[in-house]
Amino acid sequence: MQRFPGLRLLALLVSLGLTACAAYQAQHSRGTGSGSTGAEPAAPSAAPSAEFTELSTAAQLARVRGEVAETKSRLAAEGKYACCVEPACNECLLHHGECHCRDEVRENGPCCGECTESWMEGKGVVEGISAWELLERKKQQLRDQGKEGEGQEEPPHGHHRH
Repeated sequence: MQRFPGLRLLALLVSLGLTACAAYQAQHSRGTGSGSTGAEPAAPSAAPSAEFTELSTAAQLARVRGEVAETKSRLAAEGKYACCVEPACNECLLHHGECHCRDEVRENGPCCGECTESWMEGKGVVEGISAWELLERKKQQLRDQGKEGEGQEEPPHGHHRH
């Protein structure tokens, strides 16, 4: 029997979180394929209209939520929003204007921090993939990366490998 069963899960969660950033960056830096076009980032924020600023905070939140949902639906219909969790993340939408995490999760794992957290909460929706499988895969990737680094000459004192 394992002495600290939660410790293993915690270590796997940390490793998944650290490697998710690399997958997220790879997804959104591609120039071709199912990922981002790389042509330009999501549009910058626009100043709210006078009508919007006159709304109560609750009404502003309701409108923003509705607009986010509509934008995701439109992008999904265009083949530009396929999130790996339900409800779909906002991080990819707000930072890149599209999401292809559903395509990427099989190969690389969740692509953004919001998706990673949602997987850990049991909200992953890619058929045939479980959070435990993603954690084990990331754990193996970290082991493999460690093996690649073995035998390499150490950098001179004061210099770090990136």
